[in-house]
Amino acid sequence: KSDDAAIARLAADHLLERGFRHLAFCGDPQFSWSTRRCERFVSLVRTAGCSCAIYEPKDRSPTSDREVDEIAKWLGTLKKPVGVFACYDNRGQQVLEACRRAELSVPEEVAVLGVDNDEVLCGLSPPPMSSVILNPRRVGQDGAALLSRMMRGEALEPVAHLIPPIGIATRQSTDILAVADPGIAAALRFIREHACEGIRVGDV
Repeated sequence: KSDDAAIARLAADHLLERGFRHLAFCGDPQFSWSTRRCERFVSLVRTAGCSCAIYEPKDRSPTSDREVDEIAKWLGTLKKPVGVFACYDNRGQQVLEACRRAELSVPEEVAVLGVDNDEVLCGLSPPPMSSVILNPRRVGQDGAALLSRMMRGEALEPVAHLIPPIGIATRQSTDILAVADPGIAAALRFIREHACEGIRVGDV
C-alpha cells in the first residue's frame, strides 16, 4: 500500500519550502489513511516550528454542499497565508471551492495540495491543483509478486509493504512564495497572471 508517512513528508516539505509558516490539514477521519497522513503531517510541521490547524468535519457526508460551507468557515479562521494539505484530490477540490465561496485568493492567501494526481480533476479545478503523485503501478506489481509467492506455498512474514510516492505535480494552487504583505501578494499575482502580456514595472 502507499506509504502515508512518506506522502505527508513530501507534502510538508513542499509547503514549507514555499515559505508557509501557517499550515493546515483538511482530511476525512472516516478513512484510516487520512488519519495517518494527518498525524505525520502535523508532527512534521510543528517540529519545523510552524503552526498547523486541523479541519474537524461536522458532517459525515463529505461530498455534501454543506461540507464545503463548513470548510469555507474553517478557512476563514486560519492565519494567512496558509498552506493546506488535503488528504486526497476530491477533498482538495472542495477546499478550492470553499476558497471561492469565501472569496479567498489561491494561492496568495490559501495554497492547496491534494493527493492522487488525478489529472482530470486537478486540471479542471479553478485554479489547477497541485497534487502528490502516488505509485499505484508499483503497488500492483508488488502485490502480485507477493500473491505469487504465497500461491507457491512460501511462508511470508506479516510485514507492511509501503510504497513511497513518486513526487509532486506542481500546478497553480501552490505555485507561489508565501508572503504576509497583501500588497506584495497582489503584485506577485498580477505578475503571474500577466507576465506574457508585456507588462512593465509601472504596471506592477
